[in-house]
Amino acid sequence: MKKVSIFLSIFFCFIVLLGLFGCANPNREPKDLLARIKFRNKIIIGIKNDSKPFGYVEDGELKGFDVDVAKSISKNLLGDDKGELIEFVIVTPESRISDLNSGNVDIVIATMSISAKRTHIIDFTNPYFVAGQALMVKESSKINSIESLNTRRAGIILGTTGEKTIRQLAPNATVIAKKNYNEAFGLLKEDKVDAILADDSILYGFIIDNKGYKILPARYTKEFYAIALRQGDENKELKEALNKILNHMQQSGKLNRIKEKWIPNLHKDA
Repeated sequence: MKKVSIFLSIFFCFIVLLGLFGCANPNREPKDLLARIKFRNKIIIGIKNDSKPFGYVEDGELKGFDVDVAKSISKNLLGDDKGELIEFVIVTPESRISDLNSGNVDIVIATMSISAKRTHIIDFTNPYFVAGQALMVKESSKINSIESLNTRRAGIILGTTGEKTIRQLAPNATVIAKKNYNEAFGLLKEDKVDAILADDSILYGFIIDNKGYKILPARYTKEFYAIALRQGDENKELKEALNKILNHMQQSGKLNRIKEKWIPNLHKDA
């Protein structure tokens, strides 16, 4: 009788614990990232706010090419017509990989180009835009090529591929790096550098807003912008879903319409 009583007590405890865990499971976020995004009905996206026309703030509102791509992603994944289910987190070229891998954001849409070095630590979707590195100088400048920067000063942005390009093509240039594009443009404006090397798509935003500057015609690289994700099995379903969305945006002309909206006069060969 005593053994039966002990057995019933153990069995009762087991049922209680099972019930507790069973009740808890529905409230726990799934491990798979796509399922987790749908479970919480929100997607957290890393984006820039200093990179007109891709991501910038105007009249207190975040706007740009990457913002529109993000809204299309949210609409397709969550049925979000107004972008209300997006939580935007501002990232910089320096912080975006750490923000991604730490789980601070689900994905990054921030003029991020695919590179062999980056693919060792993060994953990418298919490209959604092709840019090219170019030089911006003052209209009065006599610099006409990247080779002209040897023994001169070049401004770049930390965390971008610009420094590698400068080191290869103008090894004797003095490289001055800044944390963001506005700071780099400030160097050029104040004659602290002779040129800025960056993606033409970003430099175009400065040309729109500032007179007296020009982008030289040469393009020194092809930069394939893509959405960045963390590596691992839990992100595979999301990557497949994002690639399907981007493919549909490309085939339907949606990506071209976004490009025409934000970068209508971008250099044809970029």
